[in-house]
Amino acid sequence: MPGSHKPDGTVAESTKRLDSRFYQLKAGHCRIGQHLYWAKKRLDPLCWWCRCPSQTWDHLLKECPKWKGEQKILWAEVRKETRRWKNRWRIRDLFADRRCSRAVLDFLTSTDVGKIVPAVEEDAGSEASEWELRERMEREEERRVEAEALGAKDETGAGEEPPLFPPTPSFIA
Repeated sequence: MPGSHKPDGTVAESTKRLDSRFYQLKAGHCRIGQHLYWAKKRLDPLCWWCRCPSQTWDHLLKECPKWKGEQKILWAEVRKETRRWKNRWRIRDLFADRRCSRAVLDFLTSTDVGKIVPAVEEDAGSEASEWELRERMEREEERRVEAEALGAKDETGAGEEPPLFPPTPSFIA
């Protein structure tokens, strides 16, 4: 097997949860705003730590003010290993370079990137996503409008709703 196809030993030696986050971030299928928005689990791709319009790999590893100290350490280690500063890196290349694995793992250990998705503000005790809550509210509103329309119809005497089970015809009975 070629060396590029073998798993990274540094990542393999870490805990299962940590290497899971590493590989999810590497593949782009992780708990960050942009992916959750794409998967329709969130209503918008906002960064929940700094309210930036889009929470992406680049934002979390290079720009997010919440993790400035951790980012400084990450990029100092990357520069020491590779002699390249953060403006010379694309994040996908950072995850692909084995020399950077230890620095990225240390960053993930010291932050909650890819780990925590805050509860929905509307209904913090709910397990439902923002998208599901919005759909639920829309359905409740539709039911309310229908109920009001039916109530107005009965008050005007325009007619009653047909019975749920109509009477059995005489030829069947």
